[in-house]
Amino acid sequence: SLAWGMLGHRIVGQIADTYLTKHTRKEIAKILGNESVAMASNWADFIKSEPSMSYLSPWHYCDFKGGLNQAEFLAELDKDTAVDAYTKINYLVKELKNKELEQDKMAMYLKLLIHIVGDVHQPLHVGRPEDQGGNKIKILWLDVPYNLHSVWDDQLITYQKLSYTEYANSINYTTKSQREAWQQEPLSIWLWESYQLAGKIYNDI
Repeated sequence: SLAWGMLGHRIVGQIADTYLTKHTRKEIAKILGNESVAMASNWADFIKSEPSMSYLSPWHYCDFKGGLNQAEFLAELDKDTAVDAYTKINYLVKELKNKELEQDKMAMYLKLLIHIVGDVHQPLHVGRPEDQGGNKIKILWLDVPYNLHSVWDDQLITYQKLSYTEYANSINYTTKSQREAWQQEPLSIWLWESYQLAGKIYNDI
């Protein structure tokens, strides 16, 4: 599945772009050139058509059994050594701090990081292993059959019929206190929040 679909990832990238500092924007431009964060956000899904890149598939999600409390969830992350979104975001962040990293790897790793951070904010990418994050759950969306994951990836977003810039502008409202709090949060809390939302989605069906 393509988490958030093409449009959803561009919305995430467009919103992220609005919070870049001047220094960060300059450093990203050195890596991506004229490609925006929003447009770079889809590369990790486009590359799935290349057989040599199939090893990247598990990087897009983390699976957890349902019903964990926060302490149990964080304990699972503490012992996580699997190839998944959590371990690979940490890996990519570490690698991108390496000033000796080759330019082509720098570009690849940055595009992967942009994309996978977007992935883990789609709640069903922190879903249950037994239904593959909702991929095995069949539902009707406007009387058309889909699986639950694809509705969250794409249908809920494209239904609005907005461009990614229009969508970003319509939802990108934060306060200074919110931004300061979120910027202090570790990756584990991003995943915990998505896991909680995934639980609500499962309960609703």
